[in-house]
Amino acid sequence: MAKRFFVKQFTAGSCYSYIISSIGEALVIDPHISLLKNYESYLVKNNLKLKIIVDTHTHADHFSLAAVLKKKYGAKVLMGEKAISSVRDISLKNNDEAKISEVSLRVLYTPGHTDDAISLFGEKTLFTGDVLLIGSVGRADFQNGSPESMFDTLQRLKELPDDTVVFPGHDYHEKLSSTISREKNKNPYLQEENKEAFVRNMRAKQIPKPFNIDNIIRVNRKGEAVTLEMISPRDAQSLAQNDSNAKFLDVRSAFEFVQMHIKDSINIPIDMLGAKIDDLSKADNKYIVFCRTGNRSPMAADMLIQAGLHNVKVMDGGITSWQKERLPVIKGEGGISLERQVRLLAGSFVLVGLLLYWFLHPAFVIIPIFVSCGLIYSGLSDNCLMGMLLMKLPYNKKLYKTKLGGGTCSVS
Repeated sequence: MAKRFFVKQFTAGSCYSYIISSIGEALVIDPHISLLKNYESYLVKNNLKLKIIVDTHTHADHFSLAAVLKKKYGAKVLMGEKAISSVRDISLKNNDEAKISEVSLRVLYTPGHTDDAISLFGEKTLFTGDVLLIGSVGRADFQNGSPESMFDTLQRLKELPDDTVVFPGHDYHEKLSSTISREKNKNPYLQEENKEAFVRNMRAKQIPKPFNIDNIIRVNRKGEAVTLEMISPRDAQSLAQNDSNAKFLDVRSAFEFVQMHIKDSINIPIDMLGAKIDDLSKADNKYIVFCRTGNRSPMAADMLIQAGLHNVKVMDGGITSWQKERLPVIKGEGGISLERQVRLLAGSFVLVGLLLYWFLHPAFVIIPIFVSCGLIYSGLSDNCLMGMLLMKLPYNKKLYKTKLGGGTCSVS
């Protein structure tokens, strides 16, 4: 039987949100602060009335648009009963339902990442928020999170039909969805059957917290996130060219900036922005804030606005969208990416192995065979052992620690 609802996925960097629609009505899950225009356009284009807004938990790494959408559309905000929220209209318990038109999504209480986390399940489709991710799970050190609760939650999710489609709240490798079957076969956290081992492994993780986490939680609980003015890359370029007071503010890390940047842009990494706000306000400029894909820039813009700077816009999609529009960038000397390092090393091993095979002894053929098997395993499992080993080098530890610029919601 065909599904009675349609799912539209939206991305803002590594953050995923969804609009579920059925017969003229819509429900949005985990709306992101930077995507107001995207949601508006989709609702208008498909002649949908937004009825329900669901935040699967209190987000700690990005601002929720729930309060803005509630005010604009009069939709009800639904959250788990343990959520601390001034925005929520309806508290959800396990097995409650979120209904639009003729469709009901069942609420599953899924604590672990946080104690207020819920998932939505209906017609073999599961929206997991930050609890079950693709090939991983959410970290358990946010807002009363618990490895013990995470283990119990995962055991319950494993009981869902194998062909259930999984839509997570995040992915850091550009994967969009999975299935319960695939996760049971490939996700090491779902494969762990021993609760004590699972908890021990989770507690052993030392993961940096996302930047400005306390302020993000406070803003999301009180519904104080402002509506950010988004601007397309081409409009941003035009504004900067025609207004001498309009400046690009790049909040990526210094490493990312050196690799590639927009001409005349100002680089202040987001974790250093607070110390520079006075200098930025004295300059009396208009700021076009951007990052790599659009996840850090809304947080940076919110900091500026709350500090009294109001001529602030966010460039939609960050420098990634800027490049897709074929707009000019300045490329500098950066480190060699991990993917290129793997290619160089694998190619070198194969070449050396073949040379040794031809000139010394046939037994050296084992080297290219071993490398080939490793690459095949990497392609099938999406786990690159060579990449993992390269990441242990001091050079890469320093390089990628700088590049990431803060923690994520994933335990991996």
